[in-house]
Amino acid sequence: MDTIRYIPPIETSGPRQMAIDEAILRSYDKGSTPPTLRFFRFLPSAITVGYAQEIDTVINTDKCREHGIPFVRRITGGGTVYHDHDGEVTYSIVTDRISGAIEDSFNELLEPMIATLIDHGLDAVFKPYNDILVGGRKISGSAQRRARKGMLQHGTLMYGTDLETLSEILLLDMEKLKAKGANSFMDLVTTMEDELGYDIEPEELIEELRESYDNNFELTLEEGELTKEELELADELEKKYSSEIWTYNRKWKL
Repeated sequence: MDTIRYIPPIETSGPRQMAIDEAILRSYDKGSTPPTLRFFRFLPSAITVGYAQEIDTVINTDKCREHGIPFVRRITGGGTVYHDHDGEVTYSIVTDRISGAIEDSFNELLEPMIATLIDHGLDAVFKPYNDILVGGRKISGSAQRRARKGMLQHGTLMYGTDLETLSEILLLDMEKLKAKGANSFMDLVTTMEDELGYDIEPEELIEELRESYDNNFELTLEEGELTKEELELADELEKKYSSEIWTYNRKWKL
């Protein structure tokens, strides 16, 4: 990967963001689009659930509606994520499949994010197989989807996420929490702002992340835009991500 296309931040809905990610992966797998990196924010704030999760067992849908927070299913695995518009940045990378252990590929693609957190003075470490911890608490989680040629990895960085709202939305298994040595959900997660004691500007953070991926990957980021093919495919895929048949039953054909 000598060069990679960089898509400037897009703020839009959960279904649209997920449609864009899948459109890039599909186009890359066909050989019609280059390796791509982007950072983005959800507008409005939204919940994404992993491909294999059962909605009613992982989130309180009534609380989501009470807070006005929509939810959407990803094509990637992993757990539930709260994409707080005012406290979270999402990254997305589409590139060639990385061989070897899955956790090693997560680690490789997360190294620049870890470097950014360390630059802020945080003791960020990778925890297999797909998390970043600061002070022993989760600050970032990621997920993957592998296609024939390419792979999509995307994930979250909680710089100021409203953890109280997140704890209300999640359906928590207290026995599992206690097994991890936690008395509450708050013992397991953290944010940059909580750790640093000052506010983070998302635009500045995104620029820091962009520079870190540029420097740590020893590649050239070339700013670009979504192709006509990707935009048209995203338009179709957005219908999937907006539908209940996908959100609840994982059924959709395109």
